[in-house]
Amino acid sequence: MKLDLINDGIVLLNEEGASSDESATLITVGVARSGTSMIGAVLRQFNVFLGDKADDAVFEDLNLSKALEEGDTKRLDQIIFDYNKRHKLWGFKRPEAFDLLPRNLNRFRNPRMIVMLRDPASIAKRNEVSMHADFLEQMRRAAERTLDLVHFVETIKVPTLVISYEKALLNPNRLVEKLAEFCGIQLDEHTKAATLAAIENGPELYLQNSRVWYEGQFFGVFDGLALGWARRLPGNFVCNVEIWAGDEILGTGASNLWREDLPENVRDRAFSIPLKKRLDILQIEARISETKIKL
Repeated sequence: MKLDLINDGIVLLNEEGASSDESATLITVGVARSGTSMIGAVLRQFNVFLGDKADDAVFEDLNLSKALEEGDTKRLDQIIFDYNKRHKLWGFKRPEAFDLLPRNLNRFRNPRMIVMLRDPASIAKRNEVSMHADFLEQMRRAAERTLDLVHFVETIKVPTLVISYEKALLNPNRLVEKLAEFCGIQLDEHTKAATLAAIENGPELYLQNSRVWYEGQFFGVFDGLALGWARRLPGNFVCNVEIWAGDEILGTGASNLWREDLPENVRDRAFSIPLKKRLDILQIEARISETKIKL
């Protein structure tokens, strides 16, 4: 087959906008669970610095991501300045950050975007398995966010490598070669072999570290308030909680309140949700938002 007829699912955009300077910042984005961690694994094998707080499972720099998402531009500029001084080539990976990048992209030195795209049904199934989420709701959200991502790609003018996750898995050798070329990495056989092994072996570690679960307790309704506690694990994260009566939501709220009588490790994960009306019925349930989980 002619090479120009092969569809490898990898497209280079805006290369004419590339700087002649060899220094660059590699920014990886995509809809959550679209394969950005696989790109992180590849960049790690390429010996690209991914941040002081980037782990070996999802490769996300928590310090930089926190500054970006909180709009702390002073802190963001400090981190970027520090990384630029220490590394000629560095990168960061954060799914869903594409909403925030258009107004911050000029802060990065010679940004080069790596954009992952994945089948919304696959994303939805992964969220159903890992987060106990409703499949149809997650598929709709993944499709909507994919469209948002496409709009982002249309608006930016920096060099961008668009990658199909499904196609990349079918031909990881092609992915590694094209990604190395895009990043300006000189690929030797040892590095290439190690990178291909990381792609093959990465999913197990990712699944172990990306699986989330919930715990909590619904105490009941008292004086029009639904009381209880809930948190997302691993970690101790705030949850959004919905109060249901039959097929109707009576109220929503977050588990971000302090309650002294709770066990010490969950005292800051209480919720107190005002209900929009009082019902003298027994069938009232508390659920973790966007999941099927009942407290």
